[in-house]
Amino acid sequence: MLVLKLSWRSLRRNKQLYVPFILATSLLIGVFYIFQAIINNDSLSKIPTATVINSIMKLALIFISLIIVVFTLYINNIVTKQRNKELGLYSMLGMTKTNLFFLVLVIDIFLFSLSLILGILVGLTFIKFVLLAFIKLLNLKSIYLTLFSNQAFLLTLTFFLGIFIVFLVIDTTKLSKIRPIELWEDNKKGEHLPKNSLFTMFMGLSGLTALLVGYYLSIVTKPDTSAIITFFIAIILVVAGTYALFTSASILFLTLLKKNRNYYYNRNHFITVSGMLYRMKQNGVGLASICLLSTASIVALVATTSLMAGKDVQINQGAPLDINITSRKLTPEIYKKTQELADKYRIKIIDEKKQRISESSMATILKNQELRLSQNYSGKVTYQVFTMPLIDYNRYESTNYHLKENELLVSSTDKSLKLAQLRIKGKVYQVKMIPQFKNRVGDITTLTSIYLITPDVKSAQTLLNLPMNEVYNFNIKGSSKHREEYSRAISHQLSSTNLVTTRVEVAEVVNQFYGGMLFVGLLLSVTMLLTTGMIIYYKQVSEGYADRTRFKTMQQVGLSLAETKQAINSQVLMVFMFPIIVATIHLCFALPALANVLKIFAMYDFKLLLIVALTMLVLLILIYLLIYSITTKVYRRIVNAD
Repeated sequence: MLVLKLSWRSLRRNKQLYVPFILATSLLIGVFYIFQAIINNDSLSKIPTATVINSIMKLALIFISLIIVVFTLYINNIVTKQRNKELGLYSMLGMTKTNLFFLVLVIDIFLFSLSLILGILVGLTFIKFVLLAFIKLLNLKSIYLTLFSNQAFLLTLTFFLGIFIVFLVIDTTKLSKIRPIELWEDNKKGEHLPKNSLFTMFMGLSGLTALLVGYYLSIVTKPDTSAIITFFIAIILVVAGTYALFTSASILFLTLLKKNRNYYYNRNHFITVSGMLYRMKQNGVGLASICLLSTASIVALVATTSLMAGKDVQINQGAPLDINITSRKLTPEIYKKTQELADKYRIKIIDEKKQRISESSMATILKNQELRLSQNYSGKVTYQVFTMPLIDYNRYESTNYHLKENELLVSSTDKSLKLAQLRIKGKVYQVKMIPQFKNRVGDITTLTSIYLITPDVKSAQTLLNLPMNEVYNFNIKGSSKHREEYSRAISHQLSSTNLVTTRVEVAEVVNQFYGGMLFVGLLLSVTMLLTTGMIIYYKQVSEGYADRTRFKTMQQVGLSLAETKQAINSQVLMVFMFPIIVATIHLCFALPALANVLKIFAMYDFKLLLIVALTMLVLLILIYLLIYSITTKVYRRIVNAD
């Protein structure tokens, strides 16, 4: 009974630690449950992109799980450290380690149970809105998504029960190995400066080198299928470099400030610098974590939002007209069937167009401007190429270009591609770049498309020795329902012997894929921003308790409350502005690689990417400043508490 009373008293006395812990953990449990509920919903298997979306959701869930584990361990360590003084007092008053074990057990069970209950309630409360957003973003129809999932609940319970058991083992193991006086003094322990300055310098230089190499890889990344691998290598280097740089560079920087007597012995600077040196290693790791989480959240938002904002371009690229039929030879039966179905579904066929175009082939362009075909798909393959005769292009685009025998018109989906000449099979062709190809044949692909327009039909066939196809495409006029029915009917009846691409089906696939990416990006960003905010909060709380005695001592020897407030603001501002500044630098260097990775998904508008990046950066800074303002007040309240 005494243990229960003491447990309740501890929870009430330390509500500044436990209430945010419960709220943060509950929100993370809610996010985890929502992911599991969507992943394990059987009705999602009916949509065309189900496999891809499910894979993306599972990868995101693994990432969120790692964040949850690391974050909860970080919070538990801070909570345990603050709780140990109270446990040390109970131990010195006669409580045995067994009593202390049951005290910790009761507190942990209460925190876990309440967090789980609230987390499931949060998940069930918000899952309806999240699912509506999911359905809207993916433009889904006739999809039934259940609010409560037994499987999702059991998986959530199992995952967080495992974390709880790990916490309990860690807490009780620490408790069994230390003496009462160590518990009492645990939250007062600071960190000593590293004695080996050479090692610190080595770590700093290593971190700087890793960062520069990561930045370099980001800048030189090419828009081919190896871009994603290069981007991930750059991410690993930047992560390692950021941790090393924050930890070691902060030590070197503050040590230099301390050696500057005029700066260091200023009242505000003395308090700030000495306070940061007191627990330098912890500061470096915490600030690096804040920086990287901020960077990751904004990169995820920028990438997915840019894709979603540019989806109409991808739809137009995949289906320039409403119906696109490609065949080796267009037969009278094809024209007859399109008209029969039009009559059946009360559709009017308009804007009819015909053209000849080759099958596609994979290729790369070497540094000497030589276009070389590739028989096999590889990471070095950059483009898919088509050839078509000039007469068809002029008729199709209503233009009047003229070409000589050694000239080519070239159009690319990547507007940054500029060519003056092109070497093909040992022959050099003079190139005229076409600013746009509005009605090109659909080319949904992870490769940049290049169209080579030749002087005549024969040269279109022999230029790359690719088989020629005939294309018949047109727009349709009618009600939205009839247009969709007609599109699906013509795709179903003609796809067995022809390649049929309809705008309805392309839009469906693109909306589901990019909508799913944006949905996952939003949930990931919310999770990372929540984690960032709670790391900042607990960092402020733990340092507030550690600094309270020091500030009280200085106030007793003449430091006023106004000077205390000024010193606190100076210290907190100096500490927490570093991560957002470095995160901004990371984002600037990530944009070139991100732009090239997005080109793999046919997103070529760098201006749009830049606008989205600036918008998201401003939003992140505003959220960060709000968190900074709130947590600074908490820190000041703890320091000034009697």
